[in-house]
Amino acid sequence: MTYTKTLAWTLVAGMMIGSVGCVSQKQADDLQTLYRRSQEQVIDLKAQLEECNKRVVAMSSQPVPQPQPPQVVQDPNLLAQLQSLKSERVRLNQALAEAQQALIAASQTTILPVEMDNDLQQLAQSNGAMMQYDKKLGMIKFSSDLTFASGSTTISAGAKTGLAQLAGIMKQPTAQKYELRIVGHTDNVRIGKPSTKAAHPTNWHLSVHRAIAVKDVLSAAGVDNVRLQVAGNGEYRPVVPNAPRRGNAANRRVEIYIVPLNYQRVENTVSSDVPVMSTTPAASAGTSAPTLPVPRPTSPEAFK
Repeated sequence: MTYTKTLAWTLVAGMMIGSVGCVSQKQADDLQTLYRRSQEQVIDLKAQLEECNKRVVAMSSQPVPQPQPPQVVQDPNLLAQLQSLKSERVRLNQALAEAQQALIAASQTTILPVEMDNDLQQLAQSNGAMMQYDKKLGMIKFSSDLTFASGSTTISAGAKTGLAQLAGIMKQPTAQKYELRIVGHTDNVRIGKPSTKAAHPTNWHLSVHRAIAVKDVLSAAGVDNVRLQVAGNGEYRPVVPNAPRRGNAANRRVEIYIVPLNYQRVENTVSSDVPVMSTTPAASAGTSAPTLPVPRPTSPEAFK
C-alpha cells in the first residue's frame, strides 16, 4: 500500500474519532497536503498509463518477420520490451486505483465541525456567483472579479455582505477555536496603469493588499484580529493556465482557509521587574523628581 493511501486512511480514521472536537493544526495541514498530493498523483498516473497503453498498442501492431513460412520467428528483444510494458501497465493500473481511493477518502473527509461545515455550505450556495466552499480544504473562495474592480482593493457591496455573513459564522461558539487565513491571488497580467501601479507596484502587492482589505471587513464585522492572518501569492499559484495578455478569471481570487487557532492570547500586564516612574516632592524646589523603586535582591541568600 502506498504512503498516500496509508496516510489517507489513517487521517480519515483519526478524523472520525475526533469529529466531535477541534481538529489539530497538524491534522488540518496533513489533510490539505494529502488532498492536493492525491489530485496530482491521479493526474500523473493517468498520463503515464495513457502513454504506456499507446506504446503497448504500437508494439503489438508491428509486423512479425516470417523468413521461413510457416515457421514464425519473433524478435526476442521486441517480446521482452512488450512484456515489460504490459507489466508496467498492470503496476500503473494498481497505483492509479490506490491513488483514486486516497483522493476519494480525502475528498469525503470534513475537517471542520459539522455545524460549521453546514453553515459554510449554505453561505456559499446563497452567494453562488461570488463564493465557493471547498469542504475538503475548509476554504471559502471569493472571485476577485466580483469582489473587486480591476486593479482595485475596494470591496463591492455584495462581497461585504457575504463577508459579514462569514463573520457571523466565525463568531459562533463552535468557531471560536478556529482562525482565518486570507490569501490573495492574481492572474499573470502585469499592472500597467500608472495610478494602479503607484498603489500596487506588482501583482504580489495587489494580492496582499486585497487580502488585507478582506481582513479589514471581517475585523470590522467583529472577528477578533488575533484570529485573522493575511498573505498573498500574486500570480504564482494559478489553478488553471493563464491566457496570453488576458490571464484567467479563475486565477483572480481570494481564498479564506478556516484552520485551528494556533495561538494562545497573551494578556498585557505590568511586570514587577520593569522600573515604574513615580513622583515625590523635591527637597529643594516645588517641582517633582522621579523616584525609582528599590532594587530587588538578586543573591540566592537574600531569599532565604
